[in-house]
Amino acid sequence: MSRDRTRASLVVAARASGRRAPAALLALAALVAAACASGGDAARESVRRVTIVAISDWHGQVEPVTVTAGGRPRPVGGAAALKAYFDRERARNPGRTLVVTAGDAFGATPPVSSFLDDVPAVEAMNLMGLDADTLGNHNFDHGLDRLLKLVGLARFPYVAANVVGPDGATLVPPTHVFDLRGVRVGVIGIANPETPDLVAAGRTGDLRFLPPAPVIHAHASRLRREGADVVVVLAHVGATGVGADGAPLGRLGVLARLVRGVDVLFGDHTDVTVNARVGDTLVVESRSRGLEYAVVEVEHDARLGRVVGARATHRVPYADEIAPDPALAAMVDGWRARVRPLFDRPIGATDAPLRRSRRGESALGNLVADALRAAYGVQIALVNSGGLRDDLPSAYQPAVTALRRPAPGYATGPPWDLVHGDLVTVFPFGNVAVTFTITGRTLWAALEHSVAAGALVGDDFVNASGRFLQVSGVTYRFDASRPPGRRIVEVRLEDGAPVAPDETEYSAATVDFVYGGGDGFTMLHNGTAATREPLSDVVARAVAAGAAGRARVEGRVKLAREGTP
Repeated sequence: MSRDRTRASLVVAARASGRRAPAALLALAALVAAACASGGDAARESVRRVTIVAISDWHGQVEPVTVTAGGRPRPVGGAAALKAYFDRERARNPGRTLVVTAGDAFGATPPVSSFLDDVPAVEAMNLMGLDADTLGNHNFDHGLDRLLKLVGLARFPYVAANVVGPDGATLVPPTHVFDLRGVRVGVIGIANPETPDLVAAGRTGDLRFLPPAPVIHAHASRLRREGADVVVVLAHVGATGVGADGAPLGRLGVLARLVRGVDVLFGDHTDVTVNARVGDTLVVESRSRGLEYAVVEVEHDARLGRVVGARATHRVPYADEIAPDPALAAMVDGWRARVRPLFDRPIGATDAPLRRSRRGESALGNLVADALRAAYGVQIALVNSGGLRDDLPSAYQPAVTALRRPAPGYATGPPWDLVHGDLVTVFPFGNVAVTFTITGRTLWAALEHSVAAGALVGDDFVNASGRFLQVSGVTYRFDASRPPGRRIVEVRLEDGAPVAPDETEYSAATVDFVYGGGDGFTMLHNGTAATREPLSDVVARAVAAGAAGRARVEGRVKLAREGTP
């Protein structure tokens, strides 16, 4: 109750008795009102606000990404612009602002970072003022030695509570506590539990990736006992989409429903925007590569000893709306100058951008699968969508502005010029093509695995898993309303001949990662493979021959409904 309302209520009570309010009563009203005001001020002063700024799946995107906004191309993100935005957020709440991410800030990076062993990604994060990160699956792409070297370069802590060696010790510290002007914020890191299936064999050594929920419970309870006021989880676990109520679907949704004692759960990994409350936990995920960032405001009441509010806002960091940090911009220019001579060589052109997709057939997937099949004269080619890391043209920025590119500062198109740097951006893993023999039964099993992780949301197939297969030489239909493992309805060769789930053999091509069991395709590894050449070289030849201009979605992969032909 306000001071004026308290005084007025006492005076009204006196008048209701038919008497004038005596001086003593008026004095009492003043004292009570003052006490209420003092109590209200104390209550307000006991609430401390903490700001947490978060990006997801940054992948060393030190240069801006071009998006279409308002009908025109605009630059978004990039390390120098992001630092300027982060500095602005820090200035709004000095001493009580953290900047965090939840894995894959290096790994699967554009050539400006990848061809310098991802040192630019970490150096940029240092200058951007990152405060904490955890481990994503792509952090392990080049094995433990490189991972630990890059972690050692970071001027901020890496935390991962669920990655343990044979002795039970964690690879990096499980948690970190920040003291933000008297507010203690405990941060728990959670690596992607699927990592061993998502990277090449041997890249994770003898590490074990534990289920996240029990690990989070244990550390959240410990942090509370040790005096943490706010508990935050950085989890490289993502949503496949959001439901009608805004709640996350997929693995992030499952984890959010299981955790207890967590104030904010930051997801990552799937390039999905999430801003929802699940139980007592605020759940947040952002688009990948710095296309947006989240600002989370957490209010902790010291008098009550608990968090009394948390809310998130997503913001788009348009690089043309802020002055980029000059020191970081100069560093990016230096890295770019070192790699551009290798990657600015034109290799072909395309009349329309070739998009990728993890939810269905894509023009880029068809280009790559067709290139594999044509290169080795096989009947079938299979390409995991997760291996296609950008569209064509990509976010790579050549130095030659006379090239026709769908980005500000270049000559206009279409057609759009493609350079070698585009292929390095799309295929950053150095995967090698392999040819092998596959049976109809194994092909059906692989396709079932391909579509098992997705789900129907309304009439749409929603899927964030990189295992979704792009194909050449075959077509297939699947019914996502059926249980996983029983979704494939029909498989046919290019000429229309049916492929039965039997022991009939076909010649096939894929990449070494998929053939070796990556993304869970363990059924393919049958000892018949022959190693060929880098996938990027195969696709470069196809682009040079004009294949990019012919690639389009053709109906190779179709979503069926129960009872439909």
